[in-house]
Amino acid sequence: MPKLVIDNIEVEVPSGTKVIEAAERLGIMIPRFCYHHALGSAGACRMCAVKFLQGPFKGVQMSCMVDAQDGMVVSTTDPEAVAFRKQVVEWLMINHPHDCPVCDEGGQCLLQDEVVSGGHGIRRYLGRKRTYRDQFLGPFIAHEMNRCIHCYRCVRYYREFAGYRDLGTMQIGNRVYFGRFRDGALESPFSGNLVDLCPTGVYTDKPSRYRVRRWDLQRSPSLCIHCSLGCNTIANAKYREVVRIEGRYSEAVNGHFICDRGRYGFGYGNLPERPRKARVNGAEVPMNEAVHAASDGLSGIVRDFGPGAVAVLGSARNSLETQTMMERVSRMNGWKCPRYFVNPLTEAKVKKAVSRLDKTVSISLRGIESADFILAVGVDPVNEAPMLAPAMRQAFRKEAVIVVADPRPVSLPFDFRHIPLLPGRLESFLDALGKTVSEGAAPAPEPHGEGRLPAGVPESDASLRDCAVSVSAMIGNSRHPVIVCGTEIGDGGTIDAAARLAAVLREKQGRAGLFYVLPGPNAFAAALWNRSGDRTFADLFAEMEQGTIKALLVVEADPMADFADREKREAALNKLDLLVVLDYLPSETAGRADVFIPSTTLFESGSSFINQEGRLQYAEPVHRGGLPLAQVSGGGHPPRVFDSAIPGGEAEPSAWILQGLAEGETLPEGRSLAENPFWGIASRSGALEALQDAPYPSNDVLVVPDSASGGVESGRGKSTDGARRDGVLEIIAAGSIFGSEELSSYSALIRGVEPEAHAIMHPEDASRAGLSGGDTIRITLDGGPVEIRLETSEKAAKGALILPTWDRVVRRALKGFSNMVPTERIQKV
Repeated sequence: MPKLVIDNIEVEVPSGTKVIEAAERLGIMIPRFCYHHALGSAGACRMCAVKFLQGPFKGVQMSCMVDAQDGMVVSTTDPEAVAFRKQVVEWLMINHPHDCPVCDEGGQCLLQDEVVSGGHGIRRYLGRKRTYRDQFLGPFIAHEMNRCIHCYRCVRYYREFAGYRDLGTMQIGNRVYFGRFRDGALESPFSGNLVDLCPTGVYTDKPSRYRVRRWDLQRSPSLCIHCSLGCNTIANAKYREVVRIEGRYSEAVNGHFICDRGRYGFGYGNLPERPRKARVNGAEVPMNEAVHAASDGLSGIVRDFGPGAVAVLGSARNSLETQTMMERVSRMNGWKCPRYFVNPLTEAKVKKAVSRLDKTVSISLRGIESADFILAVGVDPVNEAPMLAPAMRQAFRKEAVIVVADPRPVSLPFDFRHIPLLPGRLESFLDALGKTVSEGAAPAPEPHGEGRLPAGVPESDASLRDCAVSVSAMIGNSRHPVIVCGTEIGDGGTIDAAARLAAVLREKQGRAGLFYVLPGPNAFAAALWNRSGDRTFADLFAEMEQGTIKALLVVEADPMADFADREKREAALNKLDLLVVLDYLPSETAGRADVFIPSTTLFESGSSFINQEGRLQYAEPVHRGGLPLAQVSGGGHPPRVFDSAIPGGEAEPSAWILQGLAEGETLPEGRSLAENPFWGIASRSGALEALQDAPYPSNDVLVVPDSASGGVESGRGKSTDGARRDGVLEIIAAGSIFGSEELSSYSALIRGVEPEAHAIMHPEDASRAGLSGGDTIRITLDGGPVEIRLETSEKAAKGALILPTWDRVVRRALKGFSNMVPTERIQKV
């Protein structure tokens, strides 16, 4: 490792480290504009100049372009280097509009910092400034090209890192322009990162434009809870309202960046229609009165019908504190144990996935970037776990081979091999691949991991085996293969098969990663609480219909939002004697509640979540809660009333509301739930047991076990399962990054960019049904007819009818757990 001296301080760094990075290890921040840790060096801005006094380089050089080497002596404060940087800043300011007073970047602008630190206060250039025309880039980002200093960060991120092509560099020399060929919304669902990356104010956050300055904001480290990845964020609030979300660096999870759903899906916390008052039988009441009504009502049900007459429903968006308290309350009162999944198939798949993970195979999101072979099975990364797509792209940029087996026409910002298989065929494919790898039956890999899949969709067993042999050849001598497996489509057999394949690869290749995508931010924890042998919530709904269960406590969940068995669920809820709901969303279930108690979001109360990897993370509260000032004042002057209460501030964290229902529990001396809400109850889950004696809140802690609890049984060889049947199409749900996820669907910003709903079929299936792409079709589903535009795609699996889950009409029409539709029920309008 080379040793060098920077500003009279010696430092030793790994080979390949740039001088600018070596200086950071000493706490010396060399000025920069174009350099960024995630993007690397460009040498475009000339702002990181330093003086090399000894070593292989001499004189003023750009520190981002020079590798640290033995014997280097570097000065960042040499007068020649300082004068050079001062000149660079002045050059950059020649054409700048000097509009700091009206620029949203003011107070967080790197250019502003460098101008001030460089000692500039008077503009010497008196000529005419260069001006540009700004573009419309969509609802998320405002464009102010006149502020550009040509650092190239934006296009390097957008095109190289994220992999999208509709924003780039145009013109030449002093007229270089960064934008689109024509006005229009940016295509990348990761475009919001341009706001964080831009060192000036060329790209600014449009939703918060002209509303806030950095120094006006309450800022706290937070988490994105719009999928199971658990990306780290910074929440920004002003006047009891979240106004902006920024990416926060996480070495293990999301790196520097976040997706646009995580950045702009925060509107659920500021909803004007958000329920902030407690209600009993439809009438608003004080908070304590509603809690007493719920407690008395539940106690009455237990007294009259026994504790088994009370059921509890949570969800995968419950924080770990809330889930812990639900378990505690249920245990103390003898109620049926809480359930966290409405759909029993989803519950079984999540429990199976979590049981298959251990520290030998569980891999972080950032770990995927170092993979040299990735097989994604039954997952649409951009739409189900968005930041998974950029992670896979970074592996692709390092020449990783990527294969996706999925019935949907998956779109990713890089080249990959696609195998369009129906969900029932995925397990057979994985087992065939595992057998080929284990037996070493694949041909020698082609140079650079190239490989060709057999032409057409693998429908027969023979073609499936041929496909497995081709993929096995692509694996070749991979040293770090990773299996990514979704849980939205397919069955538990696919999840088991993914674990079996990871075990085979680990044995043959020496190393392998297993990465499950789960349906919700805390689905991992929900699976830990679920014990084997417990009845599913579908069974509990049957008991509600029969009148056995008389009361239901729903905590931050909406069983009416799930599209399966809607009428049956509605009838079951109507038969209850008591429905108690704790939530912060104006859901349909909340509207039906006999007792409704408002709860807080993670922005208002600290919350812990466990992501799909098994990583426990904590989100700090950013503001105290209450009605946003803009909603109190109507946008004018705040009310001239002195009051100690915060308007709309009655809501409390669900965990502490539930604690009121568990009063009477005795804890050992010296133990307090306020100090550690996990004490005692966490011992009921082996993975969480260590939390009860750990400091609270814990952060960045892996709770996966040392070895998988479920084991990995041998394959069952279901070679014909899921085969296409003539005259029948299998309905497959297709999500969207915008509109499918529950919390972000309450955001007006996200609703405004939902894609147009459309169905997708393979052209051969469409032709057999007398249809073609572009037709408007009527599909007669169990829940009623749906009219929708049809698109055809060669990348869709034959025998599949792909329907959009973000469309509310489609969701209501899908009924029950039947997923087949005869082609005669699909007609051209």
